[in-house]
Amino acid sequence: MTFTQFALNNVRRNTRVYLAYFLSSVFTIMVFFSFAVNLFHPVISSRSGGAIEIIMGQTEAAILVFSFLFVFISVNAFLKVRSKEFGILMILGMTKKQLRKLIFLENMMIGYLAIVVGITIGFIFSKFLLMILSNILSCESLSFYFPYEAIILTTVFFTLIILGISALTPRIIRTSNIITLLKGAKRPNTEIKFSVILSFLAVLLLGMGYFMAVSSHLYGIHPFLNEIILFIEKLPYAEAVLTTSVVVGTYLFFPQLSIFVLHRMKKNKRFYMKRTNMLWISDLIYRIRDNARMLFLVTILSAVAFTAVTGVYALSSVVKDESLKDNPFALTYTSYSSNDKVKQHIELIDKMLESYGFKYKKYMSEVIKQVSGDKRTIHIIKMTDYNNRVSLLGLEQITLDKDQALLVPVYVRFDPKRDRTLSQKKVSLDNGNINLEVVGIAPKVIFYSGLFQNLVVVNDETYDRITGIQEKFHSYSYDIPDWMKTLEVTEKLREELGVGEHGKYFWSTRIEGYTLENQNKKLFLYVGFFLGAIFFLGASSFLYFRLYTDLNQEKSKYIGISKLGLSFKELKKVASIQIAVLFFTPYILASIHTYFAIKVLQTVLYSSVFKQFLIVMAVFLILNSIYFATVRSRYVNYLKRFIV
Repeated sequence: MTFTQFALNNVRRNTRVYLAYFLSSVFTIMVFFSFAVNLFHPVISSRSGGAIEIIMGQTEAAILVFSFLFVFISVNAFLKVRSKEFGILMILGMTKKQLRKLIFLENMMIGYLAIVVGITIGFIFSKFLLMILSNILSCESLSFYFPYEAIILTTVFFTLIILGISALTPRIIRTSNIITLLKGAKRPNTEIKFSVILSFLAVLLLGMGYFMAVSSHLYGIHPFLNEIILFIEKLPYAEAVLTTSVVVGTYLFFPQLSIFVLHRMKKNKRFYMKRTNMLWISDLIYRIRDNARMLFLVTILSAVAFTAVTGVYALSSVVKDESLKDNPFALTYTSYSSNDKVKQHIELIDKMLESYGFKYKKYMSEVIKQVSGDKRTIHIIKMTDYNNRVSLLGLEQITLDKDQALLVPVYVRFDPKRDRTLSQKKVSLDNGNINLEVVGIAPKVIFYSGLFQNLVVVNDETYDRITGIQEKFHSYSYDIPDWMKTLEVTEKLREELGVGEHGKYFWSTRIEGYTLENQNKKLFLYVGFFLGAIFFLGASSFLYFRLYTDLNQEKSKYIGISKLGLSFKELKKVASIQIAVLFFTPYILASIHTYFAIKVLQTVLYSSVFKQFLIVMAVFLILNSIYFATVRSRYVNYLKRFIV
């Protein structure tokens, strides 16, 4: 038997050990290959430099980085399970060089098999994924093609990953001490010490991160709190500080805070001495200590998966609401006073809409631009024009006296307390000749986001008194009930009107913004789903790997306990509680992280995403429960064979 055959036989004999790692690797390679097939498609590659290429390319890079870490941690975990086997081989005369070669060959065999299987499965699903992408991009059918570039890229990248890890893992496994190898991953259960200060620091860091995430929603409660919130907003790299605080707090949570909580449970003698509580609490302290880094990693990976899927799902589900708020009117054409083609352009828009059978209402508003002596730009609209617009938008009409003014927000998301233009109490026009008192703020945008900066509504008589006019705009807004079907007519109008002419006119439509945003958000949902699935699968696999690593040691412990007279039902309960804590503690902590992460997301969205958060977390809870039930069943059945 050759050395290569010996390595091959080792892989065959350890199929049960490597199966979960192999299947997870196959899934990761399949996803990477599928994205590469999309990225190198002739239609997609022809749009070089666009958002699609950037999103898909960044996804590929993220999968590669995760793949390296996943394979490295997985192989390391399973090699430690076999350390006793390696110790026996060295006793029988195998040199350290031969052992490294054996490990290298085994990793290469499993890795190349995973590449072949992953690419093969990717081939099978690639047509289906191309159909999905074609629907997302609303383009011609992305026909199937032979993806030789995707095959080369996947093979080269994952070969480099496997080569690198195969070269590193033999150096990680301690081959210098045979006794160490024979002991394997066993660790003596010495008394565990924890720090109350570090436990408190974990709570403090997590609390600080959570507070920073929701701080923007707390402004206005108390002046002192406002100062803290403003300080946070001005803090350089505030997002990095927030993330670091949560990550470090999570790292301290498992080896410090969780042990502190379990020790407090031990001190409650009435609870601790009840039935089997003593067994699972005492043993759980050591299991969490031994698995603290793994639990930290699972929590962070789960939080990334939950946040990614919740974020992209929320973004894709609020596109229409965003478009309606961003563009209250389906089409808005705005003309400068120097535009001598305004009548011709409006007639063209009217005729084009009518030729396509659209019913519409048109509203014309006049807006004056004035620049004050301190270089502040003010746009002014009269009360009659404002009321005509808001009547359609379902807003309350207003009545202003000659010395009163109403401020209108420029952007959908605005904060009257912190927006400088919306917090002004007085408005001065015509270089101080007209002074008005601000009596309120309009509830929403009345043109479209970003059109007129510092927009003020004044009484009609006051409007007619204004003399210092730098520019006078005429804005025509169209309310089209069936606006979702206006893409074709908009494209025809773009051919005639272009994007506008500087100093003459410009125009915007709701359907164009909606189409672009909807396409991008669906693409984010597409890639976010796969990234979330990979991260969640990786987190779940790490839990499985660790449980399997500890299995032999746990078997000996349960055999000893069963000899003392505990029934299998009681031992099953103890094992189930421990596995449940290891599975669901990272899930609960990651869910809390995700909740506060979407609070940050809500500051850039116009709608609540709490409903999407609940749906995503419910789906992941079901998946986690199924995985827990499967692992627990296998774990308990394995132990049952050895219990007296």
